Amino acid sequence: MNRSCYKSCLTNQRLRRGTQLSVLALAVCAVDASYAWTAESAQDPVTRQERCLLRSDTQNLQDGYGETPVTLVFNGEALLVVTTSEIDPGFSDLEMVIDDKASLKTAKVAKKTIVLFDSELPSLVEQFKAGSWATVYLRFWPTWPATQRFPAKFTLKGFTKAYSDFERCRQGRSQNNQAISAMVEGLTTTGSSMGIRSTVLTTRE
Repeated sequence: MNRSCYKSCLTNQRLRRGTQLSVLALAVCAVDASYAWTAESAQDPVTRQERCLLRSDTQNLQDGYGETPVTLVFNGEALLVVTTSEIDPGFSDLEMVIDDKASLKTAKVAKKTIVLFDSELPSLVEQFKAGSWATVYLRFWPTWPATQRFPAKFTLKGFTKAYSDFERCRQGRSQNNQAISAMVEGLTTTGSSMGIRSTVLTTRE
């Protein structure tokens, strides 16, 4: 359950305790939690190209100086931890922990503000499907004075369904690309044939 929804639930409970409205508010929040992950066709945070993405809810995290939004984005090639603050990979301790069990570390950073986990992706996807929570530990610049790592915790509820939607999105884009390629090839072939015919007619004249 995301933070804003949780606060809304608590408010409704306090204001309408024992009423049907509070029960309804809790039900709405429960439904909302199942959509913590969504599949969409959008601009890739790294390449800026339109593609299918699988995106988590955004968490707001203190970076030692202020607040920065943090979002997990899966693009099929890597799991991206997208922030608006500059990441510090200098301590080699950028990490993701799934249910306090599986731990993955990386030193890869793109555009200074995006952490990349791009190894053993099939295993990572399966762990996300089976897991409940993923916590990323980030460190932000500057390295001096050194601050500490900052954790951002994401629910994995709804990931499996959203991943199926993500796969369908990719299949749809692939089919569209194939259809466009076939159309372009057909037009090119037709154009070439017309050019050859025109050349033959000109030669005969």
